[in-house]
Amino acid sequence: MKAKLLSAMLLASFVTHSAHAFNSLVEDKQFPENRNYVSGVDTGFEQFKSKSLLKSNKLVLTFDDGPHPILTPRLLDILKKYNVKATFFVLTEKLQNAKNRDIIKRILAEGHIVASHDHDHDNNNNEDVETFRSELTESVQTINDLVRETGSLQNGVYYRFPYGAYGKNQAYHHFNIMKEVSQQVFGDNCINFAFWDIDSSDWGPTMTSEMIAENVISHVKGGNVYSIETKTSVFGKVKYKIKKEMFRHPPGGGVALLHDIHERSVNAAEILIKKALELGIQIVPLDQVEEFSYGEKVCR
Repeated sequence: MKAKLLSAMLLASFVTHSAHAFNSLVEDKQFPENRNYVSGVDTGFEQFKSKSLLKSNKLVLTFDDGPHPILTPRLLDILKKYNVKATFFVLTEKLQNAKNRDIIKRILAEGHIVASHDHDHDNNNNEDVETFRSELTESVQTINDLVRETGSLQNGVYYRFPYGAYGKNQAYHHFNIMKEVSQQVFGDNCINFAFWDIDSSDWGPTMTSEMIAENVISHVKGGNVYSIETKTSVFGKVKYKIKKEMFRHPPGGGVALLHDIHERSVNAAEILIKKALELGIQIVPLDQVEEFSYGEKVCR
């Protein structure tokens, strides 16, 4: 009897410890950890891929670099038509324009997530610490103010580094500053950084809407994928070459990166949404993904 009781206690302890460890890993995966990050050492984002989406048959749609005064509203119309939610990583320098601020309010009102892609699109590795700190603070505060103004229930702010570039400025590490800014704005560790799993390559001017959509779908179901190679001539002219290959062993889900500043990308959004629905692929909001969940943490 005692042996059985001891076994049960050990099992309960193991389960509790494992659950705690798993939850810690999930939180640490995106929120900066409570430690000092080292420049040139703590870099890269392969370790921050969304493992919970592997083989999940789920997609998350994210759009960078907006808002665009014409294309973003068109995209919102498409998302509304299919009842799909997305996350918009916006450049807050564009929100000095009243029309663009109204677009952000519409994004929030229609149940999408507004996230920060920084204030401008400069490479953060090339910015001094005060520039990064002030622009991150301004960007996050601007979004949080709009969330409060609209009465949105959005919790916290997701952040995506322009170019995915961070951690290589020898004077400071971006994660350390991010934690300081988060404490200043929210009083807690609330800025949840988000990279991506699926690059749609929609930034390439020679990519068609069909290619962009196929790129995203093929990462879930398999099929043709397209990547872009660039070559600059001695005269400074950039040539874009599209490389096509077959994806036979896709990850089966992930966070997709697109841009709502290109007409080809907005057109691709409708193509890929229709194809996803046809194939039974779920399109889910970013905050419903395990790695990006705030859980019970309140960040407003």
